[in-house]
Amino acid sequence: MNLKNKIIIWKLFLLSLSVAIAQPGSAQPSWTLEQCLQYAASHNKDLIISRRQIRLATIEASQAKAKLLPTITGSASLDHYWQIPVQVFPGELVGQPQGTFIPVRLGTPWMGNAGLQADLSLIDAAAWKQIKTRMLGRQLKAAQNFSEQKLIVKNVRMAYYSAILNDEDYHTAVARLEDFKESHRLITLNFEKGITDQIAVNQSLSLLEELSDDVSRSKATHQQSLLDLKFWMGFPLADSIQLTGGNIPLPEKIPDETFKAALTPDFAADSLMVEIARSSLDQSRAALYPKLSVVSGYSKLGFGSEASFITRSNWFSSGYVGLRLSIPVFDMPRMHYQLKKDKQSAGLAMAERDASVSDGKKAFLSASVAYSRAMQELGSLRKKEALAEDNVRLSTKKLEKGVIDMIELKQLQDELTLTRRRRLTAQLQGLIQMVELEYLQGN
Repeated sequence: MNLKNKIIIWKLFLLSLSVAIAQPGSAQPSWTLEQCLQYAASHNKDLIISRRQIRLATIEASQAKAKLLPTITGSASLDHYWQIPVQVFPGELVGQPQGTFIPVRLGTPWMGNAGLQADLSLIDAAAWKQIKTRMLGRQLKAAQNFSEQKLIVKNVRMAYYSAILNDEDYHTAVARLEDFKESHRLITLNFEKGITDQIAVNQSLSLLEELSDDVSRSKATHQQSLLDLKFWMGFPLADSIQLTGGNIPLPEKIPDETFKAALTPDFAADSLMVEIARSSLDQSRAALYPKLSVVSGYSKLGFGSEASFITRSNWFSSGYVGLRLSIPVFDMPRMHYQLKKDKQSAGLAMAERDASVSDGKKAFLSASVAYSRAMQELGSLRKKEALAEDNVRLSTKKLEKGVIDMIELKQLQDELTLTRRRRLTAQLQGLIQMVELEYLQGN
């Protein structure tokens, strides 16, 4: 074996080895519904935002609690008076006649001050009410996150079921196209034998084109449903995804025929909105109560004719500690309009919760009616589809025997396509209404 042949064999070996290594990884994993839901829980953009909102609300609650801790403020200043302030004193202080005044310049060209001030709140009802409001706000964000999770689960399930059924429609359309290609071959063969005419061949070609268009439409619909699924999952839209699914069972009866308002996904969040509105009203009232604080301060004051006094001059110290009482006396925006606004907000929150419950009940009853109707229609359409498939099969057998009736065959094919689409629509409608009912009852 010469060197050239050895090189060729070696290249073929490396090529086959690379194909063998790459082949297992090229097969894409199939996604079940549970896997899609788990992926959405971690990657859905709305849920990521919702979790960040919870963390922000937690920080705001901690910030409100921290207001009860003492605050310490440091300050320092260095001032140059190019014109020293003047203070006027009565002349009697230095033996001058009554009614005379003596101007005295106070200070030096350079003055400095450094110190600390501390403030500890002892009684502040508004601060405690604000803590409660912030904690309720954190609970609200958690409840909204829970509601968002339920909504994402609903949308992922609906998109998944839609993709599975559209995939079934697509593969059925492909199978019908392949089956009719054999029928078209027989028609062409009969034409060549002189058994049929060109009209039948042309009609067959037209039907073949229609079935091909049906495949294209089914494929586009399936791709759109996959795009919807990937969007709700937070899956990269440009990447492909394969689903694992088959015959999706439907319960014969409605999952739960009794509406329970407390189980709706938004009920907890709406109730917390009512509590927050009431807490905000209490906070506005508490802001009108007296506030008592312990205050303390310590400072040093320095003087000099030049800026170098900072290191040369003596600094004079002073300090104090005491109680500070603050009593609101007149504040029309807070004492009247803020209270009035908060009362209206509390009433509005209760009205919105009641409206949400009413909307949820209407949606539940509508979904129940639509589910029952879809189940009835689905049972009837399954029987019609079976009959339509049998008619197409019998018509194809007649074609194999040389009996060609393209008008009848086209009508039967159209009837089968329409019936199958209606059956898939009813099945999807039943699944959607089932998911909607479970969503409205917290499942």
